[in-house]
Order: sequence, then C-alpha cells, then structure tokens
Amino acid sequence: GRELVDRDSLKVRMGYRFQPSEMQWTSRAAVHYPLVCISAGVAAGLLGIGGGMLKGPIMLEMGLPPSVVAATAAYMLFWTTASTSIQFGIMGEMLWGYGAALFVVGLFSSVVGQVVLGWFVAKYKKQYFITMLIGIVIGFSTVFMGVSGVARTYYKYSKGESLGFKGLCDDELHPLSVLGISSGNNDLEPAF
Repeated sequence: GRELVDRDSLKVRMGYRFQPSEMQWTSRAAVHYPLVCISAGVAAGLLGIGGGMLKGPIMLEMGLPPSVVAATAAYMLFWTTASTSIQFGIMGEMLWGYGAALFVVGLFSSVVGQVVLGWFVAKYKKQYFITMLIGIVIGFSTVFMGVSGVARTYYKYSKGESLGFKGLCDDELHPLSVLGISSGNNDLEPAF
C-alpha cells in the first residue's frame, strides 16, 4: 500500500491530473479498501457466495469504470466457482449431471449477456447499464438467498431436525475407531 501511496503522491507533486475513472491511492484509501475487501471476502466465504458480488460495488465506489468492475467481478466469481466445484468433486458430493447442465446454462447466459450488454453500451454510449445490471443481480441474489434460507429452515423445522450448528465430526467415525479402539464409553479399551 505504501508504494501505491508514494507513487500517487509523487504524481500529484509533479502535476499529474488523474482521470475520473482512475484510482488515486491516499493513505486513507490504502488502509480502508483492503480492510473492506478482506471483510467482503470473509463475508463471501461465510455466506457461500462469490466475492465478486460483494467486491463489485466496492470497486464502483472506488471510481473504477463499470466495464472494468464487471470483468473483474466475473473473473473473481470464476475462480470462486471453480475452487468450490473442485472441492465438491474431490469430496464426492458433486452431482455431475446437474453441474454440467448449470455449466452449459451459465456459459450460454454469459455469452448472450456479453453480446446484448455490449450492444446496449455501444448503441447508447452509456456505461450505467453495467452498473444497473450489477445492482439488479445483487438485489435478486439477496432476495433469493433469503427466501431459500427461510424455506430450508422451515423444512428442517417441520421435519423436527435440529436448527443448531453441527459439530465438526458429527458425520465421521471416531478417530480411535480406526485403531481398533472402541469409543462407545469413556474407558478406552482395545476392541480386540
């Protein structure tokens, strides 16, 4: 951060004029934005959503052009999605047919979205379409996540399932059972 602040303060001393869409790093910005992005990353990890959805508005607030924000957010979402898919695949939890169908739909939708949005931006020479779509996607995602969470909670409640947190090892074998030691009671005796 210090290098960015020093570089930009040198530019200011030399009379450089920053463009409206260019980020100017100040001491405050060098502390504020990394902290906000770390918080967004933690929130994204805890909520199970892509960091690009949370960092998109942050980058817009930083003054970056909407086209740069959209491309950067899509890039971040790609890597988040890829790593999650790999994790599910390694753990044997991936529903391959469902995953393949969603991949095809997502790829097709991305191509159509890029073409249509590119046409709108080129025709009307307005970047706000990108900002508006980012806001709409984030808004719909927020509503659907809330509805999904309430529906899952109601389903579990109606089935009498626990609504609390699960322990980390609830679904696994006891570690000592691998060694042939019974863990059924408190006195650990060999199972042989």
